[in-house]
Formats: sequence, structure tokens, C-alpha cells
Amino acid sequence: MFQPPLPQLPPEDAVLTDGVLRSSRFGDIYFSTDGGLAETRHVFINGTGLNNRLANNDRLVIAETGFGTGLNFLAVCAEVLRTNSKSKIDYVSVEGCPPSKQLVAQALSSFSELADLRGELLRQWPRRWLGVHHLSFLNGQIDLHLHYGQAEQVLPTLDFGADIWFMDGFSPAKNPDLWSAQICQQIARLSAHQASLATFTVAAAVRSALTDAGFTIKKIPGFGRKRDMLTACYNKGFARVKPVSAHSVLVIGGGIAGCAVAGSLQTLGCDVTILDAAEQPGAGASGNPAGIVVPFLTVGDMLSSRLSISCLADTRKFLDAQQLILSDGVVSLDHDDRKTSRQKKLAAQGFPADLATYKEADELSALTGLPLSRSGLFFEAGAVIRPQSYAHYLAASVPRCDGAKVNGVSGSAGDWLVDCTDGRQFTADHLVFCSGADLPFLLQLVDQDLGTFQVTSGQLSKLPSTTSLAVSQVALNYSGYLTPVIEGCQYLGAGFDPAGDTAVTMAGHLHNLDLMPAELQELAGDISAWGGRTSRRLAYPDRLPLAGQLIPGVSVVSALGARGLTLANLIGKSVARQITGHVPLLPYQILAGLNPQRFFEKTLS
Repeated sequence: MFQPPLPQLPPEDAVLTDGVLRSSRFGDIYFSTDGGLAETRHVFINGTGLNNRLANNDRLVIAETGFGTGLNFLAVCAEVLRTNSKSKIDYVSVEGCPPSKQLVAQALSSFSELADLRGELLRQWPRRWLGVHHLSFLNGQIDLHLHYGQAEQVLPTLDFGADIWFMDGFSPAKNPDLWSAQICQQIARLSAHQASLATFTVAAAVRSALTDAGFTIKKIPGFGRKRDMLTACYNKGFARVKPVSAHSVLVIGGGIAGCAVAGSLQTLGCDVTILDAAEQPGAGASGNPAGIVVPFLTVGDMLSSRLSISCLADTRKFLDAQQLILSDGVVSLDHDDRKTSRQKKLAAQGFPADLATYKEADELSALTGLPLSRSGLFFEAGAVIRPQSYAHYLAASVPRCDGAKVNGVSGSAGDWLVDCTDGRQFTADHLVFCSGADLPFLLQLVDQDLGTFQVTSGQLSKLPSTTSLAVSQVALNYSGYLTPVIEGCQYLGAGFDPAGDTAVTMAGHLHNLDLMPAELQELAGDISAWGGRTSRRLAYPDRLPLAGQLIPGVSVVSALGARGLTLANLIGKSVARQITGHVPLLPYQILAGLNPQRFFEKTLS
């Protein structure tokens, strides 16, 4: 079936003239030249009664149309610091045409009192990729969920209840789409009971759209030369469910998926323990000495592509912050004619250059240092990492019990008892199954059947640094992969053995060698000198992970297949927020596509 291409962000249109940042497309400024920060405080901070909310709520959800330079967000951060508020804030914002970090830095440079906060925002400034980007401020007190995309396309995919709305953006006369009746209806849908809203405009069309959406509006004095502004209250909506703050959780499985969930749950205030069947950390695939992080892009606008881009952005940000990158960039070779056709179609979709760029064989040869005869895609944000180090940093302070092989589960949500083969028992309110290839057995313990899984093994071959392949400067991905030299060794992987055997075999080495482009096989040296490691993977029929609630009190993060290094962190954090009732990190269509019961629910319907 034909799939339209994934929409891309419009070209950047911000220009800075005489210290004023403006949009050349809409012919409007980003903030007032009469005192942008003062106007933000007057319109949005005071107009929504933010200080009263900060004083009387332990959690707040603030939502915004039009992130722009982030001035409103920085003003909120400054207000939290000024008032010494302990309120935990989720700040959800949508931006259709993000300006560059360089222009934002210049535009905000005059606000000296925001210097430290501005510096932190610029340090985390997202890549200009369509989708959601998650940033954390003030030691995790404020989480920014910044959606890059058109508001009319983004808002219908979200699901939260905002306490406060900043309705910002270019003026209704310049950009009417951002102020339409449809946008106002979405704002109402995403509002909690008694949500407050503020905006600088009093345009009749905006007043009418907000009123029709259920808001009670009021004109109050505006800022500077603007005589009036609007405030509004939403007396409909739903009462926000208070998130769980002291939930006891057992995460069963100590690989990267389990560590991602556990670390996030701990950050959200849960009492978490990891139970891992292995006698020591890193016994499974998460213990491989090297692995590659790459996007999994599709021809056409598909859920897996959107998920992959958001996950790569989040994972890369974490890896950079923890200095876990061993090698930058990954080349995806056109190893056969079919892949050549597919990758050229991908390149034609206009992905940002720092996400995917098509390069000819001579360019890739120069980039990698290897004699390559085929073209391919270069993923600038791809990387080689050490999976075991990654897993450690994700859950560095979470208690774990190794050698805890689960063989029994009894109870129900809020009162689980987990038995292990060595006689140990554990209790918890909630369970999360992150056990990879052992998931089918755990499902049986809670009387669940999700159908057929594919369990395969992948052998990683370890080459000495004396072969002619050792000159490689960038990882290669084809139907297998090859890393640069890492601490004296080079790694070649990884096959898919449907038998799921974990033995390291000469046949496995030969298979990995056969996956390589022909011109590189002759550079691989004496295969008898190779070492290796084999681990098992789990995949679901549609090749999407299982992530979310399985039954009340039990969640799953599993079946990530060969994509776990890229996907696990953001998916794990998303499930942790689902468990604790926080603002979702991913659009609900993606969450529905990862629902462990997705095939079962379709059958019922």
C-alpha cells in the first residue's frame, strides 16, 4: 500500500536584523522589542496565575503553542527559582519552524538575568528533526517536551491535561492556522478542569474560537503599546489523576530495556529493584563489547520511522551527556540492488542532513578509509557504543539482584509475590517484564498469551586489530555490521540464527564474513584468529517492540529485536511515565502501536 512520505520541517526562516529576530515567512517578530521578557511575565506568568499554581500544586502541566526561542519557557524556569517552588513541571510545547541554536543564542543574549538558564537550553537545543524532543532542567524538576511539527498535526496526537496554556506564536493576522477553531478545540481537549490560558491577542476570531471551545474569556490590560490581552478559564475538562509517587516496582530483566525502565521509575519517585536471571550484569545482548546506534527509517510515513527518529534523538542526547560514544557516525551501505533502490527513495524524502545523507562510493571510501564500491546513506548521529556501559549509566543507582531467575508470580495489581528458583521471594505493587528472549515464559506465569515470537541468536565476531579492515574510521552497516577498532579489537556482526543457539561457532564467523561486501571480505585476515560472543534476541511478528501495560499491575518492555540500543531508553522512560500517571512522552498513536495487547485487541474488535 502506498504511504505518503514522512513530512519534514519547513526550511528555517528566522532572520536577525538589528538585534530583532523575525520570521521572513510570516513577517512577524519573535518577541516584543519593548521588553520581551517583561511582556512574557505580564502576559503569560501573571496572566495565568502561575505563581499561585506554583505555591499550591506539587505537580503542574504547562502547555504552549509556539516555542520559538524558548523565552516563555526560560521565564517559567526563572520563576520557579525565584519563588523556590518545589512543584514538578511538565512543559509541553509545539514549534512548527524551529530557529537555529545560533540565532536563538543571539536573540536571547540581551536577557542577562537568564544567562545560566539560556546556556542550559542552548546546551540541550534539539536537532532539527520532526518529532518530540525531551529536555530536563533544574535537576529534573522541569521536563520540557518539545514537539517539532505543525500544531494542527501534532496536537491531535497528544494526550494530557494541562493546568496552564500559553497561547503564543505569530499574530493571528500573520499566521491564522495557529489560532484556528480546530486548534482551540484541541487546546480544550488537552485541558484539565479549571485550566487557565493567556494570550497577547484579543482578535475577534480567537475570542470566538476559545468561547466555542468552552473557555470563559476575559479582556485585561495588555503590555506596553498593546491595550488589551486575553485570559481564559476552562471549567470543563477532567480532574487530573494524581500520579503515584511511592510505587514499589520489580523490573524483571537487567538488560538495557530493564535498566532504562528502572532508572526512569527511580527518577519518578518509585522504589525499584531489578531482578536479573544472570549471575552478573551484561550476560545477555547488553553485555556485547560493542554495538551500533542507528535510525530505522522507512519509505513513507510509518509509525516505526517516527518512533526511531524520536528515540535516536533522545538516545544520542543521553550518550553525549554521559560521554559514552566510542565512534561517531554510521554508514549504511547499498549492499544489494534492492537496498540501493530503497535507500535512494529514503534520500529523496528530504531528511535533515544530520539524520541521513546519501553519498557516493568514493565519498564513503574517503569517510571510512576502506575501499568501497557501493554508495549508501550516512547517519551522522549514528554511533558505536559499549552496551554494558550504557546499561550501567541508565540505572547506576538502582538496586539489583543478580542470579534471580523467576519461576513463579502470584497475586494481583498492588500485591505481587515473585518467587525465584533459589528460594528468594520479592513483593511489589507493579511488575515490568523486560526479559528479552525469556518473555514468553514470564507471560505464562501471569496466564497471558501474545501469540508467536521469533527468538534468534546473533553471533558477534571479534577480530584482532592487525587485519587490513583496521583502517576503518566509521562503522559500516549492511546486512551485518563492522565497527572501527575499539581498544585493540574490531567487531563484526551479527547473524540471525533461528535456532537461538548461544554457542560461538566457526559457522557463525563464516556467516558474518559472508554478510560483508565482497571487496572487504578479502581484508578480514585469518578467520581462525577470531573470537566471538553470542546472545539471543526476541522479536514480534510486526517487528515493533512490546511496550506498555499488559494487564493491571504488569507492564512489558521487550521484543526490541536488533534495535534495542536505539529504542530502549525513550521507550523505557515512556512506560515508566505510563505506570506513574505522568505526561506521556510519545504520541498516542505510537503508544497504541506498541501496546502489548495490540493484536489481541484488534481481534476482539
